[in-house]
Amino acid sequence: MLDEGALQSLEALLRAACGLTLAPGLRRSLEPALVRAAHQRAAAPELFLERLLAREPAAVESFIEQALIGETYFCRHPEHLEVLTKYAQGRQDPAPLRVWSAGCATGEEPYSVSMAMIAAGVPPLRFKVVATDVSNRALARARAARYGQWSMRRILPELERRYLRPDGPFVTVSPEVTARVELRRHNLATDPAPVSGVQAVFCRNVLIYFPPELVRTVLQKLVGTLVPGGLLFLAPAEIPMAAGLGLEQHELRGTPYLRLPLSARTPPPSLYLTPIPMRSPLPSASQAAEVVDVAGPRAGSELEQALEAAREGRYEAAERLAQAAARQLSPEAYLLLSMVAEGRGDLDAAVSAVRKALYLEPQLAMGHAALVSLYGRLRQPSEAERARTNALRALEGLEDDELLRGVEAVTAGGLRRALEPAQRRERWGET
Repeated sequence: MLDEGALQSLEALLRAACGLTLAPGLRRSLEPALVRAAHQRAAAPELFLERLLAREPAAVESFIEQALIGETYFCRHPEHLEVLTKYAQGRQDPAPLRVWSAGCATGEEPYSVSMAMIAAGVPPLRFKVVATDVSNRALARARAARYGQWSMRRILPELERRYLRPDGPFVTVSPEVTARVELRRHNLATDPAPVSGVQAVFCRNVLIYFPPELVRTVLQKLVGTLVPGGLLFLAPAEIPMAAGLGLEQHELRGTPYLRLPLSARTPPPSLYLTPIPMRSPLPSASQAAEVVDVAGPRAGSELEQALEAAREGRYEAAERLAQAAARQLSPEAYLLLSMVAEGRGDLDAAVSAVRKALYLEPQLAMGHAALVSLYGRLRQPSEAERARTNALRALEGLEDDELLRGVEAVTAGGLRRALEPAQRRERWGET
């Protein structure tokens, strides 16, 4: 177990290496990240820590890669893609539409944007996606454009059929899609914006890395790149962070997005200090749990191996390993089994797995939150509302920055905001 001094040293290293400061509730993610990085470099954790604190470049790079693992997949929040394509189809401007995918991780998000635009009939030369991330490892995987089944668990069937090519147990994104995406390394915290005058910005499940004062700076940077009328897509749980930006909040089928008014210019810094209530809708299971997976389960465990297998598209191995972990009475293992079952479309099995997790840990907020979406998809609104109420009760008494038990790293405050009742949120417009 790392002591306070070691944790502070690792935080200082992250700030020096890439300008990032983890929110307080995510400090515990540093130890499993260190163990994963040590395993990657075939070194004992104690020896690797010495190399890391000595700032050996190879050790620092490995640690950053493990500390900043993005959990992503194709067609996350398809409503956002629909909003963007409708916006593109209604444009009269002959100049190409430009999109910035900030914190793109391994590329599923920008490729989803490109697929959706082409499928909607937008000529390929009429749009461009600039996708950025701080991780060279993630960008290398994005350039390879080769993915396993875990990345495809929510992809729209039409897009899969038209734009993904079978490649053994994997799929490869077609050249017409990748040609419209430009991948660049960029640090949101420290680098100037890499683009300007864009019509849309995607930055979903990234702000969790930043403390409140840095969130404001990053959001100002994102909004500053938008043209009047431009769109900003955040994760539903991140919408409240944009309070005071002078943006309009809209939604499509319960999924919120933000828009810079047509008459607006980038707001002056003083506006960022004026709170305006902006609330999230009732979340889906992925929305409620959707923040970047920085912590993960205990390093070296069957559960972590199961999660890694799922990310690589090895569903059978992931399920087998998660079942082994579940035999050790791990609620997290049952949550992962639920995600695998949901990914293959077996919603009843997904609900059953979550219920087993809740039997082991009745106050597991992430379990109750997962049921919100599952019951919604099963068209059982009363059960979904009951699950939402139970999740909020499980969060009572927890500090906002407290990290919750689960497969993905989520703070109590982030989940609490995502679970706020839809009927209480403020609206600036409808679509």
